[in-house]
Amino acid sequence: MSASSKGSLSLLSVYNHSDGSDEDDDVPGARVSVKRESPKEWSENETKKVMNNQIVPKLISLPPPVALNSLFLASEDRPKDNPELHQGRVRSFAHERGNWSTFVYVQCETNLVLQSFMDVVKVLCETVVPVPIEPVDEFHVSLTKTFVLKHHWIDSFIESVRQSIKELSIFNITFGSVQVYCNDEKTRTFIGLTVQVGQEALMACVQELDKCLAEFKLPCFFEDPSFHLSVAWCSGDHEQSIRSILPQLDVAFRQFTHTHPDKWTIHVKQLFCKSGNKLFAFHLAN
Repeated sequence: MSASSKGSLSLLSVYNHSDGSDEDDDVPGARVSVKRESPKEWSENETKKVMNNQIVPKLISLPPPVALNSLFLASEDRPKDNPELHQGRVRSFAHERGNWSTFVYVQCETNLVLQSFMDVVKVLCETVVPVPIEPVDEFHVSLTKTFVLKHHWIDSFIESVRQSIKELSIFNITFGSVQVYCNDEKTRTFIGLTVQVGQEALMACVQELDKCLAEFKLPCFFEDPSFHLSVAWCSGDHEQSIRSILPQLDVAFRQFTHTHPDKWTIHVKQLFCKSGNKLFAFHLAN
């Protein structure tokens, strides 16, 4: 070995041990500076460049969709019942998202004679009741109580009703006298016309509907129902006050039935179910 080679090896040996480092320390590569730096002296960006050879982008936190937030509304943020927006009416049960107010009924078309009789009812009742008498929004004969139906149950319930009543035949109902009713919560009083002809057919409908309600663990209709067509209502419990003028109301009704006998019979070809803003019709057999 030449003298120059021995000299080079000696210098290399001195370099490797001159700083007192362990033998396991890594030797920097050809393109890396041999100067040792404390990690504290490195900037954050330089550290990321050495470790990943690139800057890691900062993650951005996005807000959840509005539709998702609506599923977890606090109780104070949920819709509140405001009777002033609907003529003083109070809900029988609290509004909750996903719960649909539902009932099944016979629809009764309005006519000028029925509206005229309703005007007479209003005048007579306001002589004994201190609150306004309001006309009903839609004329109907109820076949179920108003109950809560879960949104995801609607299609199944409607199909169950359709299958249950498909064998029931069309029928007629006729009204016979005036009666007063108050709801279970004592928040509304109704003036109605009782069904005189067609009670058996209505009861057959109720029995089939009760079977459907039982399948979904929903409340059945009244055990001994009084089928009637409500024509007017008022807020609060004023049943006794209106009962005191039932004779006058009956006299007025007889006068209307005598002069317009054909306006007080309904030919029932189908039943209806209203669930929230959805309306379903069920045709009866001929």
